[in-house]
Amino acid sequence: MAFAVIPNETRADTAVIWVAAINESLNPGATLLEFGQNQLPLNAGWSNFVTADGKNRIQFQRVTLNNLTARTVYNLTLRIGGVPQANGTLTTLPNRLPVTGDRPFTVLLGSCYFGREDKVGALGYTYMHLPADAKPDIKILCGDQVYLDNPFKDFLNPFHGQDWLESRSFNMYADTWTQSTPLGGFGRMLSINANFFSSDDHEFWNNAPDRGLNVIFYTATQGARDAWWAMARQFYQIFQTARVSPAQFSLKPSRHPPIQFKVSPLSFCVADTRFNRESNPGNLMLPQDLQAIGGWIDNLDGPGILVIGQPFFDGPGGIKDWHLPDFPQYQQLSQMLRRSRHSIVILTGDVHFARMSVADLRPELGTKLYELISSPTQLVPLGGGKYDAAPQVFGSVVSQPEFSLGRHHFLTLEFTAPSAQRAAMRVRFWPIVKDGMPLQPQVIGGGPIELI
Repeated sequence: MAFAVIPNETRADTAVIWVAAINESLNPGATLLEFGQNQLPLNAGWSNFVTADGKNRIQFQRVTLNNLTARTVYNLTLRIGGVPQANGTLTTLPNRLPVTGDRPFTVLLGSCYFGREDKVGALGYTYMHLPADAKPDIKILCGDQVYLDNPFKDFLNPFHGQDWLESRSFNMYADTWTQSTPLGGFGRMLSINANFFSSDDHEFWNNAPDRGLNVIFYTATQGARDAWWAMARQFYQIFQTARVSPAQFSLKPSRHPPIQFKVSPLSFCVADTRFNRESNPGNLMLPQDLQAIGGWIDNLDGPGILVIGQPFFDGPGGIKDWHLPDFPQYQQLSQMLRRSRHSIVILTGDVHFARMSVADLRPELGTKLYELISSPTQLVPLGGGKYDAAPQVFGSVVSQPEFSLGRHHFLTLEFTAPSAQRAAMRVRFWPIVKDGMPLQPQVIGGGPIELI
C-alpha cells in the first residue's frame, strides 16, 4: 500500500521520525533513513502488527536523530535497497524565539479531520500553499485526527465482530496517514515538519470511554467498551504517539506523560485528557500525569502553552458527550493554573468551531489565561458545531466575536520575543481552500498579543 516517513516530536538538536511500511514488503537489512547528508541504517528495531483477520500489516519504528542543528531543514528519505520509497522534511526548533522583525516561530493548530470527506486533499493543499512567511515550524494536532466511529451507518449492523472493527480501524488510519492526492493530502501534510499529537474521543468513539450513543451496539456493555478501548489505544500508539514499547500495549492504564519542550522564553506542555480517561466521574488522566502538568506550571520562567483535547472554558456536558468540568480533576487543573506566575495559552479543539477567549489569571501580576480553539479541519457528516462564547467559569471570560463561521480551517500562531522574558503571539485563521482558490487568512485578536 505505502511507505511513510513522518516527523513526530522534535527539539533543537534531536527529532523522532516515524517510519512505516503499510501492507508492503520490507527488507530491514536493506533499509536506511537519509537525513540531510547523513544515513542511518534501519536493520533492527522494527515493530510488527497484523490485524486478526490477516489482511493488514504494518511494520514501523520511531527513530531518534541526534546531534542536529537548531532551526535547520533536513530532507528525509527512506531507502530500501537503494531505492527511495518515501520522503519527508524536518525543521528543528530554534533555541530561542526570534526577535521582533525576524521570521516568527510558527505553530499550526488543528483538530477534527474526517478524511473520507476530503477526497481531493484540500487540507494538505492549503497547508502546502501557505506563504513562505507563514509556514509552520511544527504542527499541533489536538484530537480527532481520525473518526473510528463514523459514519454511524457503518455501525447499524450489531453482528459485526471485533475483527471487523479492528480491520476497519486499521484501514481508516492507513488511508488517512498515507493520503496523497494531486492537490495535497493529509499524509503529505504530516510528512512536512514535526507533528505533536494529543488524542480525543474519536480516536476511540464519541464520548469514550463511556457509552457512545452513535455506536450503541458496540459500546453497550463494559466488555465491548474494554475491547474497543484496548484496540484503539494500540492504534493510537502505533500511528500517532507512543509512551510505552509495543510489547506493553494493553487495556491497563499506562504512563502517558505530557510532552514538554521549550523555545525560550516560551514553554510547551502537550497533554492528553482522553488516553487514560476513566468513565465519568473518574479521572481525566493518571494522577501522576496531572501532577506533571502542575509541576510544569509551577516551574515556568516565561509564558506557557498548554495543549489539551477539549476546551477548558466550558460548562458541564451530558451522556451524549462529557466535558472537562464533569470530572473532579478539572478543579485541580483550575487550581494549578491559578498558581502560575506567567501567562498561559491553552490550545484545544473538539467542538467544531473556532474561538479565542481570555480571562485574568493573576491580576496582581497582570497575567492572562487565553484559550484558542481550532476545529474542524474537515467536518464529519452531520457533525454540526454551533458557536458558543466561553462561559464564565474562570471569573470573567471574554470571547472574540465568532470568526470561523462554520468553515473548515486551521490556525497558525506566530511567536516572537519582544524581550528576554516575554513572547508576542499573532493568531491567524486559515480557511481550507480548494484547487485554484486564493488563501484568505484573517488575523484574530487585532494583532500581536503580549504574553508575560
